Amino acid sequence: MNEIFSLQGIMALLLGGLYGAIFGAIPGLTATLAIALFIPIAFFLDPSIALPAIIAISSVAIFAGDVGSTVARIPGTPASAAYFEKLFGLSRREGPLYSLGLSAMGSAVGGIIGALLLMLTASLIVSFARQFSSFEYFWIAVLGLTAGIFASGGSSLKSLTSLLLGVLFSTVGVDPTLGYPRFDFGSTQLMGGLNYIVAMIGLFGFSEVLNHLFKPGQSYDAVFSTDPSTRRFYLRPLLLILKKKWLVLRSSLVGVLVGFLPGAGADIGSWVSTSLEKMRQKGKEGDEEDDEIILAGTSSNNAAVASAWIPALSLGLPGDTVTAIVLGVFMMKGISPGPLLFDQQPGLITALYLTFIISNLFLLPFYGYLSALMAKKLIKTPMPLLLTVVTALCIVGAYAINNEIRDVWIMAGMGLLAFLLQRGGFPLAQVVLGMVLGPILEQNFMVSAIKSKWDLLSFFDRPIALFLMLSTLLIVFVGIRYGKKIGVPD
Repeated sequence: MNEIFSLQGIMALLLGGLYGAIFGAIPGLTATLAIALFIPIAFFLDPSIALPAIIAISSVAIFAGDVGSTVARIPGTPASAAYFEKLFGLSRREGPLYSLGLSAMGSAVGGIIGALLLMLTASLIVSFARQFSSFEYFWIAVLGLTAGIFASGGSSLKSLTSLLLGVLFSTVGVDPTLGYPRFDFGSTQLMGGLNYIVAMIGLFGFSEVLNHLFKPGQSYDAVFSTDPSTRRFYLRPLLLILKKKWLVLRSSLVGVLVGFLPGAGADIGSWVSTSLEKMRQKGKEGDEEDDEIILAGTSSNNAAVASAWIPALSLGLPGDTVTAIVLGVFMMKGISPGPLLFDQQPGLITALYLTFIISNLFLLPFYGYLSALMAKKLIKTPMPLLLTVVTALCIVGAYAINNEIRDVWIMAGMGLLAFLLQRGGFPLAQVVLGMVLGPILEQNFMVSAIKSKWDLLSFFDRPIALFLMLSTLLIVFVGIRYGKKIGVPD
């Protein structure tokens, strides 16, 4: 524990936070990629230094994904894609300092709640997670997809169409259960599937460039207040969080409950929270409602970052891609994750807990403020120059995922598709949601069906699976009863 407060430990946290802020703000350069590139350095560090640095990187990078949403309407991470349009609109009404302040403060509070729950309830949550099988994971995916249908605020039929399109894209490549290639068109490169990060860059980034090219008169003028920047970034968002404390607590709990499920993580936690919040508002529109949706998404995603470590530390199961890499670090250092870890390495566990608190209490607000000042400068950039930078970032971000030029063409194709979908009034965020949850839905359905010998009644036998199924039906009822009827145009 003392290593964290040493000069080396403090430098690791500060540099890790800066590294995460830069990576998260650039479309395509995600927290996972940042940590993967950090592994060669982590190999030479003590675990009590390397693991806290990884926590700092991931915590700040998840927030930094909102910088692209604020400046150019491009979500930097799948988690921020759940509420990026609300965040972009808020940045134009209130300025980037307030919008990113709301994002940073919401993320910090949600992260602290997640860290406290990690400290207090890890063993309890793990015992609950052990009851999950492929049946429960299937219904979790169905629940997330169903909530996404009614979360767009427009025609539910168009949301369903976008969602199914995303699920269709997720089937490209090798069947995860049977091993058959699908929709590869004879190309070995497509057998690896379509990366949803590449698709997201095209859907939200390159499509925005096309929109400006074909609508040159379109302009996004931001508001720049004379209020002190610290007041807009820190004070106003914190006052709103205090006013909406139950919303933040509720969303953080959703993030924790979704995040500890292996394979879920911050992305799905953010989507579920924002979808439920949009449905709860029952079609209301207004600036305050937008603020609430942003708070729901930001507090949920950083709470999920903390809870994703629960199965990694206690069971040796990765909660998300970040903790999957962390397990590799454990193995490099000769540390065996599991229940005995809490007894054999109490100092390391305490250091991890402290790092979560420090990252969300100090690092995230500090680097968030620097990111907001940077966004304030970028948002004043002339549109032709900004479009050039956005195009370059889209190309670099898409290529950096797998170092393949094929991904650049896929990104451009997705951008063109998004341009056409927007002309028809189809939401784009649901396409990404379908690509994220599609593989989870398919794999767990096939595994469940095979082990039950295709007895579909077995999907309703287990109590938790039955509860999730009833929750899905409740969302359908609430969405149709209080939202827009399926098929009603925007």
